[in-house]
Amino acid sequence: MKKICILLMAVTFLAATAVDAQTTTAEKTKKDVKKEASKIEKKKNGAVAKTNAAGEKLKKDGTVDKQLKENKEAANKAVKASDGKVKKAETKKDEAATKVKATGERLKKDGTPDKRFKENKVAPAVKHLKKDGTPDKRYKENKDAK
Repeated sequence: MKKICILLMAVTFLAATAVDAQTTTAEKTKKDVKKEASKIEKKKNGAVAKTNAAGEKLKKDGTVDKQLKENKEAANKAVKASDGKVKKAETKKDEAATKVKATGERLKKDGTPDKRFKENKVAPAVKHLKKDGTPDKRYKENKDAK
């Protein structure tokens, strides 16, 4: 009987400590989670507050945050400025095209004549040749005049 009482006392002690340990751990973890969440929010706010030399607000990774209104406006201004550069490049291309039309030769980007066009193709003197390279006499253009 004495052994059973000791065993019951040990079981109740272990159960009480286990229940008590669980509640404190859960409370501690909740507090830890709240602290970590507040730290993360502070970091986010600090990262948004960082700016580059142009005055644009940056993300954590250092790239421009385009969700913000100021950064969207700056990006739109940059796009409009680049549109002007594109228009200048297009006028240069048009000038080059008019030069090509004046000469009558169509060129590739590297400056060589484009063989897809008739004026750039070189017509061979003899169209029909045998395997050994001599003209084939079965065709009218290769026959000698009598």
